[in-house]
Amino acid sequence: MNQNVKSKWPKIYFAIVFLYFFIMRFLVIPSGDDFFWGGSQGKYLLQHGFYGPQAIYGGSSNGRYVGNFLEIFTIHHLLPAMLMYGIFWTLLIWCMWRLTGKTKLSLLLSSLFVFTFQDGYLSTVLAWNAGFINYVPPLSLILLYLVVVQKDWQGQLKNSNWFLTGAMFLMSLVGGLFVEHLTLYQIFIGLAVMIVGHFIFKKGIALYESGYLIGAVMSAAIMFSHPAYREHSTYRNTSLDIPALIQNYFNVTHFWFNTLNVVVNVVLCVTIVLLSSKMFKNPLRKWLTNIIASLFAVYYIAINLWLQTKTYDQFFMFKQLAGSKAALLDGGITVLFWIFLIYATLSFFRFKTDYVTYFSMFSYFALISPFLLIVSPINSREFFTAYIFLYLAMILFVRKALSFYAFKTRRSVKVILAAVLLLCAINVGVKMTMNYQANMARVQDERFLDSKTSLKTHVPFRKYVLSNDALLQQSGVYWKDYLTKTWWERM
Repeated sequence: MNQNVKSKWPKIYFAIVFLYFFIMRFLVIPSGDDFFWGGSQGKYLLQHGFYGPQAIYGGSSNGRYVGNFLEIFTIHHLLPAMLMYGIFWTLLIWCMWRLTGKTKLSLLLSSLFVFTFQDGYLSTVLAWNAGFINYVPPLSLILLYLVVVQKDWQGQLKNSNWFLTGAMFLMSLVGGLFVEHLTLYQIFIGLAVMIVGHFIFKKGIALYESGYLIGAVMSAAIMFSHPAYREHSTYRNTSLDIPALIQNYFNVTHFWFNTLNVVVNVVLCVTIVLLSSKMFKNPLRKWLTNIIASLFAVYYIAINLWLQTKTYDQFFMFKQLAGSKAALLDGGITVLFWIFLIYATLSFFRFKTDYVTYFSMFSYFALISPFLLIVSPINSREFFTAYIFLYLAMILFVRKALSFYAFKTRRSVKVILAAVLLLCAINVGVKMTMNYQANMARVQDERFLDSKTSLKTHVPFRKYVLSNDALLQQSGVYWKDYLTKTWWERM
């Protein structure tokens, strides 16, 4: 009887997670590109293979066939949008839980993932339909493949049959038609799994691994055969102009992919202190590691408190800090922190048994790299893909650190995390509900609906809407059509 109850609780838990995100999607306020894809421009691109003149369509003319189609479909049909939101956020959390050990601790930490987001990720991934569509589904599918690989390497995969091979092929084929850097990263993952499996775990190349790699390669071929990639882009500007790239790094990007990840950075520092205290025999090495980790933790708390006194624009850039000594200092500390994380990973984990930690940390750095070469446009959401892997590494650091402590201590930590998770879920749900109600009130303005004026008021919690709820990102045409529909027609 007890075993049945124990085996059922994850299913019940993830059903609740699904329901939470399913409802959350109802509260998401469309903005910006949602109206582009939901309007005549999106219809034109859909009818022309997502290809149109650069001067008019810019970066929207691309080979993101699945992502573009789903954005158009979900902005017109609320119920499928809610289902996708529930399914893929739940799948993402489930995969994180599986990859980090399937324990209650890893489940709580995985569930807290969305509640650790910096403002940019809240605005452009959690609370924006287009951002969610393009980043969460393909990342979920990548993590799902890694779950399959992990089961195989742990001897838990019963057999690699043609059904599994076909499923992995379709998964990578579809997953590679969302965003370009994940399309290419799928190929790297497919190759890396084969190489590590062969040389480290002495395994032959499984049929499902071949299916995944073939799907990833075909997906890349389909995407990059799109004619838009053979034209000069009026939207993206990549460059090897070293001064410009360095300027972007110090003034903008390092804040997004490192400094503003305050929760993860501080937790990593705390766990490094705990691990150092338990694992290092050499007193000098132990104390030096503890002091450095403590200084980093104090610094990241202090810099984030200080940044709260500064204002960012609708793209979450601290423009007033451009070229400042603070930006230069923080950019330099980011490099030192990276080196420290690599040192900690090599010190506390062994590759053969802790390959998920190594892969997660490597992926964090690898998925940052392409965007360091982009001069414009630069947005915080591009670094979301790297953040997931940094968060996975953090969970594994926490698990290892707490493994040295008594059961009562671990239980107390889990109780605290459960309470924090509940409070965070309520907090975000209440804020998005208040935003939804405020938005439905403000879009009733007849002049706005007739496109004679823009909205005059912001929602109460602006960071839960794209671009910090920039008023010009709202469309009177969309809301006029929306308000005339019945409940069933909206669904």
